[in-house]
Amino acid sequence: MNSLSRKLIALSTLGLVSACGSFPPTLVEQDIVRLEIEKTRPVWVSTTSVYREDDNTVVRGEARYPMGTHFGIFSGHIDIDLTLPNGEVYKEQNVRLTRKRIPKRSGRKASFVSRFPVDPPKGTVVHVGYHVGDHAG
Repeated sequence: MNSLSRKLIALSTLGLVSACGSFPPTLVEQDIVRLEIEKTRPVWVSTTSVYREDDNTVVRGEARYPMGTHFGIFSGHIDIDLTLPNGEVYKEQNVRLTRKRIPKRSGRKASFVSRFPVDPPKGTVVHVGYHVGDHAG
């Protein structure tokens, strides 16, 4: 390997490490909140993160149908609630899913994002779950 190739590899590696370090840790990684995701089928919630942005707590993630499912329609919504350390439900939100265009064989995905105008205290639990249909009255 020549000198130019080594320099390019070193610069590429440095760029990747720098980019990874530019994202602040999530509230879960900082051990401020605990994330609890309700297990549902056939749709499940995946890749969810909780972080602070512009004086808001942001919950962002995806819901998916299994790979190979080409008939899935996201007819439900995501329920998110913040529960304080004393057990009191502080905030609740129902969030619509935004479907993503992806190839048929990799399953169906939809994303969600919700903002809460609160700085959660340490020990807060963020509950996330997918529910079919609307909530009754």
